[in-house]
Amino acid sequence: MGDKLAVVLPSRGLMFSETLEELLNELDGFNYEIFWSHERSLPDCFNIPTEEALKDPDVFAVLFCEDDMILPKGVLRSMFDKNYPVVALDYPFRSNGDSTMWRDPSGQVFWSGTGFLLVAKAVLEKLEKPIWKTGHTWEVVMRGETIYLWPHRLKKIAYGLHDVNFGMTLYSSQMPIMDAGLEGGQRKLRKLGRAKVNNGAHDIKELTIIGKDIVIKTFNPEHIKRYKWQLSQVRHVEVLDKKPSWAGYDADGKVFIKSEHIKGKDYLKI
Repeated sequence: MGDKLAVVLPSRGLMFSETLEELLNELDGFNYEIFWSHERSLPDCFNIPTEEALKDPDVFAVLFCEDDMILPKGVLRSMFDKNYPVVALDYPFRSNGDSTMWRDPSGQVFWSGTGFLLVAKAVLEKLEKPIWKTGHTWEVVMRGETIYLWPHRLKKIAYGLHDVNFGMTLYSSQMPIMDAGLEGGQRKLRKLGRAKVNNGAHDIKELTIIGKDIVIKTFNPEHIKRYKWQLSQVRHVEVLDKKPSWAGYDADGKVFIKSEHIKGKDYLKI
């Protein structure tokens, strides 16, 4: 194994120029090769360049960088300084105040985003192929002082989930992702710049505020308040192989708690 850092860069076809500038600054001094992926859908945009990078005998680690990231200066060196096989940067992804990283009561990471993720080649080689999957999810239910998680094959295609599956595969294998300890951000294209004018800059919004562990899909203040309270009660984690007897699925494939097992409001589905 050599000293080359593979950089996997999945793109929808456009990349924020500031993101590229920040990435190139981070890569300064490294022996690296960028493995591009253009206009491919998930999970191919991750799997195809990952497989290409793993074939290279000179590669020792793979850095995944998405095309809309805001990278804090020095983050890549800092991640290598952790001397840990899987390190990720946290960042907001839909709105200021949310997060891509979710932690257990001890602070270990269940999953993170793939916006800026550094993984040792040896870890990726050991994982079942294809590595990146979108047809599976992990159900999460908080009941009392316990978080229950179990894998579930989806009947309908959902957005993303490759990051959740990756994180939980590592977590359940006793190798959780490590938090880089720095805060990243994400760029959002509000509106394309006008053509045939001198000032044709795009209207770009930058998300830079992280709400620790806010990974739920709602901006409702009451829902967030309840989620934070429920999370504060959790002391234990149980990773299950399959759906527990007290849970079921409705016609749309959504999990629910069977009525005979409900006690007040002591549970919350994530």
